[in-house]
Amino acid sequence: MTTPGEQVLLRVRCGRGHHVATVFETLVGPVFRSTVGPRAHGDRDFADAAHGAHGHGTRFADLLSADEFTDDGLPATCECGPHILSCTLLRQALERGERTVHLG
Repeated sequence: MTTPGEQVLLRVRCGRGHHVATVFETLVGPVFRSTVGPRAHGDRDFADAAHGAHGHGTRFADLLSADEFTDDGLPATCECGPHILSCTLLRQALERGERTVHLG
């Protein structure tokens, strides 16, 4: 879900098409956002929407500005299970102008 002033730069989807994560443009630069934990579904996976929004994982957000002193791995989860995404690879996808990254 976006908030006013945020522009979607990049979407990440798993091999089955589930939403895994999103990168937004914000005032402080590109920000990675995902949902992690048990029963986490991406923001646009509505499989359990009729049951309410509670109990569907925890939101995770981080700046896409990792350096040699920070961990490159970014956690995310979809209905297929947990994923670890590379901050470096997401930045490279942005530099190439990609709008969607599909995980293998």
